[in-house]
Amino acid sequence: MLGKSIVARFVLLLCITALVLVGCSNNAGNSAVKAPSKSSTDTPATKEDTAPFKISFMSQSILAEPPKEKDPIIMAIEKHTNTDLDIQWIPDSSFKEKVNASIASGDLPMVLQVNDKPELIVSAAREGQFWEVGPYLKDYPNLEKAMNPNVIKSLLIDGKLYSLLRSRSLVGDGLIWRQDWMDNLGIKTPTTMDEVYEMVKAFTFDDPDGNGKDDTIGMTEEKSIRGYKFVMAQMGGANQWEDIDGKLVPAEFSQAHIDTLNWYKRMFDEGLLNKDFAVTERTQNIDFINKGLYGFRMGDNDFIVRHTELFKITPSAVLATTSKIDGVNGNKVLMDNGFSGHFMIPKQSVKTEEDLKKILAYFDKLSEPAGQDIFQWGVEGLHYDLVDGKPKRTDAQSDKYSKEVIAIQQALQVSDGSLAMDGELDENVKKYKDAKAEMSDNLVLNPAASYISDTFVLNSSELKKIILDGNVKYIMGKIGDYQPILDSWLAAGGDKVIEEMNEAYKNDPARK
Repeated sequence: MLGKSIVARFVLLLCITALVLVGCSNNAGNSAVKAPSKSSTDTPATKEDTAPFKISFMSQSILAEPPKEKDPIIMAIEKHTNTDLDIQWIPDSSFKEKVNASIASGDLPMVLQVNDKPELIVSAAREGQFWEVGPYLKDYPNLEKAMNPNVIKSLLIDGKLYSLLRSRSLVGDGLIWRQDWMDNLGIKTPTTMDEVYEMVKAFTFDDPDGNGKDDTIGMTEEKSIRGYKFVMAQMGGANQWEDIDGKLVPAEFSQAHIDTLNWYKRMFDEGLLNKDFAVTERTQNIDFINKGLYGFRMGDNDFIVRHTELFKITPSAVLATTSKIDGVNGNKVLMDNGFSGHFMIPKQSVKTEEDLKKILAYFDKLSEPAGQDIFQWGVEGLHYDLVDGKPKRTDAQSDKYSKEVIAIQQALQVSDGSLAMDGELDENVKKYKDAKAEMSDNLVLNPAASYISDTFVLNSSELKKIILDGNVKYIMGKIGDYQPILDSWLAAGGDKVIEEMNEAYKNDPARK
């Protein structure tokens, strides 16, 4: 037994000596020797591993001129995420048609921006043409945190999540006006819709710019009637659907809807609103304000930062914004859906789970604090400087930020920006953030936000068009009775939509 023990020790000693010699030969010149780990993390990265991952996008552009390929923000995003972005920017006016055509043809990017839940998208998701991303979110903590669980409910298809939302504030509606015109005319900030009317009337007839010419119109509106939701809230209206005696009823069937249209009709009849609003694009709407032709618009408060050209044309111009108006039910706004479009990942373009995970990693990286800094502040030295450790902008940098960052932020950001660096905000950024914060607890909820009607999905374009066309005709005075519009909506499938939504409402376990 002793002999065997000695032999075993001798063999062990030889093995150890051999290992030490090998280690020394591979680490010549080192004073301390450590055996290398065999874990995969120590495997040298190949060029393929470290090369930027190429991601193709199709995204909506609300700018007259889309961002350039080598835009400094795009380059900053690529550097931070180690990606190569190929973005196809589609004009706002033709975006819906382009998305539909791409889905029908199968010519899809790796990441597709989608608005709402049109029939083509829902059907394609049900057929397995898009990746279900919900089960993967737990592996991407920054991205998961960016996906508000209360908001993504409205994006679910048969209880499954196929989308990454572009996060937005739940306060999405307000007023923006020329404060310098208000000061010139001695008008105070409006607190009621009647006072809004008086302000717009003065902007139209009382020479607010003081040039002695009759060359201004109070209010500009766009073809979607962007301010409808805000006025609807002030008239005591519901957010798309309302519960009446335990039944869901579309908001368009309410008196508040008619009151909202009557408010608009009064503005139109008295010449306080652009006569061509039914064909006015959003880019034109912005331009009208910039050129000093109009002094008031409704929509998201954050559009106050889209008017940098105004301050170049009229350096003395001042803009103001609020969402706080004393309406029928007090200070209320309809809760926005919490996102502006969403991203979906087609399986035809992203064929492997490995590539799917790389795309999710890209969004996760953008959702971490340093990624949010890019969208909220831009590139250091170009769009801001660090002063006492905090970001601060000059006027020139603010202008550059508005031109180069905001549109890309709106198009590509999935987080809400809340983790970005604290710094000295631009005056107009502070104005819209304060306006939203003031109303964050005064929201009118949509009781049917999480439900889906297959009939509406199938016929949404026609059903929406019936209502929008009816609204426009009523405002313009082409029809005096709105009931035929509602009858047409019901006959086109609206009755079935109401039935299906109420069935979902009735069977919702959260209500039991």
